[in-house]
Amino acid sequence: MNEVSGTNRGRCPVAFDHDSESHALEWPAIYRELRRECPVAWTESHGGFWVASRYKDVVTLAQTDAVFRSAKQFNPATGEVSGGIGIPPAPTPGTIPDETDRPEWAGYRQLLNRHFGPKGIERYRQDARDYATWLVDRVIETGKIDLVTDFASPLPAMVTMKLSGFPLGEAERFADLIHKMIYTPSDDPTFNSIVAELGWIQTRVAECAAEYRDQPADNFLSYIVHAKIDDRPLSDDEIQRIMWNVLLGGVDTTTALTANVLLYLSEHPDARQHLTDHPESLPVAREEFIRFFSPIHGTARTAHEDARVGDEIVQAGERILLAYASANRDPEIFDDPETIILNRYPNRHVGFGAGMHRCAGSFLARMMFETMVNEILTRIPDYRVDVEQARRYTSIYAVNGWIDMPATFTPGLKSGRDLVF
Repeated sequence: MNEVSGTNRGRCPVAFDHDSESHALEWPAIYRELRRECPVAWTESHGGFWVASRYKDVVTLAQTDAVFRSAKQFNPATGEVSGGIGIPPAPTPGTIPDETDRPEWAGYRQLLNRHFGPKGIERYRQDARDYATWLVDRVIETGKIDLVTDFASPLPAMVTMKLSGFPLGEAERFADLIHKMIYTPSDDPTFNSIVAELGWIQTRVAECAAEYRDQPADNFLSYIVHAKIDDRPLSDDEIQRIMWNVLLGGVDTTTALTANVLLYLSEHPDARQHLTDHPESLPVAREEFIRFFSPIHGTARTAHEDARVGDEIVQAGERILLAYASANRDPEIFDDPETIILNRYPNRHVGFGAGMHRCAGSFLARMMFETMVNEILTRIPDYRVDVEQARRYTSIYAVNGWIDMPATFTPGLKSGRDLVF
């Protein structure tokens, strides 16, 4: 981050609203123009904020966490929100650790790292396979599937339920609520009522936490109920906010990535055949899909002090959007960035963010994505998406995904396996 000097506030004003339907439809072109003409731009949308669209600025901002902070303040009595990683901000308490800063962040993140590292996640791979098989079994004899609501949305919820220690039978209700909250624009008249419905999740966290206090179990919720930071147990509020981070972060983003990829493979049979014939190539292709589709569209920070970003001065208290989706298509970093290159390597994408708030669940997301794509390519390899019936999110300020995605395929046979709920 360059040292601040002078008072010139060019502000490169733009008519930019990443919460709008026009942005959801045209974001690649919008970001191309911003990177070229106005890489650090100012918009009056949502109370006014900056937009950083170049890779180098986005990464620098994410890494300068002492200046550009993530902490969120929320008053439940008034609904007033300040700070946090969302623009516009959701009327909910700040998540932990995503909406915390140092030094508090360090203790919280250490708790997650112990459970969400590669070895910790590998123990759930067979569960994910079993869930994928069961979900496909429910539709395989019909020749019809909604790749989002029948498959890519419930599976991450089921894995998250298993990992967290919630009853598997609650997964679909949980998935439906989160999915609805993410795809409903914040200015929709129903948005606040949808958020209120999520009180059910808070209730279930409290109930299950009480159960695990008395009877510890091998799951993440029980783990944090009994965990300590600096020799003190976590408060009920901290447990709720950690679980909200895990439950929200582990579901719809993976759903969005998988849906975008399954649509791409439906429209590009050569790529689909390549991954079918060479499943060992999926991990490298996966990183390219994450770069290209950027399911986490962007995240916000609040300046703690005046700082220069590019040619602009961001003043203390101002908000700035780190446009990950734009950074991932920056031609200064990626050759032919508007094209999916399945064997692109190395791949320096920021699809999981950068800096200290890089997604703690990235290994979980990768595992679930691989499991879902492999199941579809193995069990219903000739699926075709009905593109005219598929519905995109009309707002992608948080997640770039699909509401639903109907598809057809040649009917097949069930596996014969079942799940016990």
